[in-house]
Amino acid sequence: MQYNKLSDGSFVMLDQKNVDTGMSLERILAIYNRMENNYETDLFAPIIEKIERLTGSACSKENIREFRIISDHMRAVIFILGDYKKISPSYTGQGYILRRLIRRVIRLIKKMGVSENILPHITEVIIAMNAPVYTELLDNQDFIYEQLEKEFTLFNKTLDSGLKVAEKTLATLKSGECLDGGAAFRLFDTYGFPLEFTLELANEKGISIDIEGFQKHLSEHQERSRSGAQGLFKGGLADQSGQTARLHTATHLLNGALRKVLGDSVSQRGSNINAERLRFDFSFERKMTKDELNAVSVIVNEAISKAINVDCSEMTVEEAIASGAIGVFEKKYGEMVKVYTIDGYSKEICGGPHAKNTSELGAFRITKEESSASGVRRIKTVIE
Repeated sequence: MQYNKLSDGSFVMLDQKNVDTGMSLERILAIYNRMENNYETDLFAPIIEKIERLTGSACSKENIREFRIISDHMRAVIFILGDYKKISPSYTGQGYILRRLIRRVIRLIKKMGVSENILPHITEVIIAMNAPVYTELLDNQDFIYEQLEKEFTLFNKTLDSGLKVAEKTLATLKSGECLDGGAAFRLFDTYGFPLEFTLELANEKGISIDIEGFQKHLSEHQERSRSGAQGLFKGGLADQSGQTARLHTATHLLNGALRKVLGDSVSQRGSNINAERLRFDFSFERKMTKDELNAVSVIVNEAISKAINVDCSEMTVEEAIASGAIGVFEKKYGEMVKVYTIDGYSKEICGGPHAKNTSELGAFRITKEESSASGVRRIKTVIE
């Protein structure tokens, strides 16, 4: 039975007699099959066997840590990349966690003496094992392979030189000494080494790192990056002027047009709006063609010419999603949200100011399309 201890020392039986063991499916499976750990189960064993064949090394006491990290991280990576949100490696948010996982795997594979990219071969096994239940892995497998190839190529260019610099830096210290936070930050800033990555290298030599010093340098770097964008209004708006509100409405039309031309896998990755122009970042793997850009412009200008009312409704997030509204769902919304609908063109959760009718916008023109980050494109537009 389960009881709750009161302030007077007495106990009262709980209405719900549940037991939270903290056990995952892997642990339950291991116990059920009388195994010593998760990695012996059918959820991991095929992955480890594949890594053994690819590296030419048997999993042993000497390298078991590397095998377990690679198999665990790769499984997590495949499920993140396989999600319909199309999260790609980056230096912020979810993308940063993804990048850390991938780069740790790459480094450990290198440490095992393998220089070629074996990530796709490990991926094949993981998808084959899980796709019968998680069908999104098959739906998004092209994206998974593309992102892994890009990240391997990107990191491989700096890994060897970065490792040499890291080894040289750490060689100046003895076991028990501390690496300066500024030096750790330079490895991050110049070679893309996450702090955890440098910590792992240092720990192997018994060296600690000045974490506070690293965070101080990182904060200063982030502050410099933000200095050009002070005063931004919620939603990426610099102000709430009529022109800015009209461009905000154009953002919704642009997002809807991109999804019509490039497919529903396109999702917003950020926006910045001021009275002069609109900048919109979205997930996409390649440069858009002139025909695609023209098609997007035609759709947006068509909506403007139709003089469509911009309707606003308040509802719960669940109701909004059920109604077909899209949004940046990593944001923390309140209990009630506003949904702006431009009939036939856009339906989004949003908290910013908008035009009342699309006819207020004027002519829409794309001025530039370029890369913003790996797997992310940027479009700049104006309304005239």
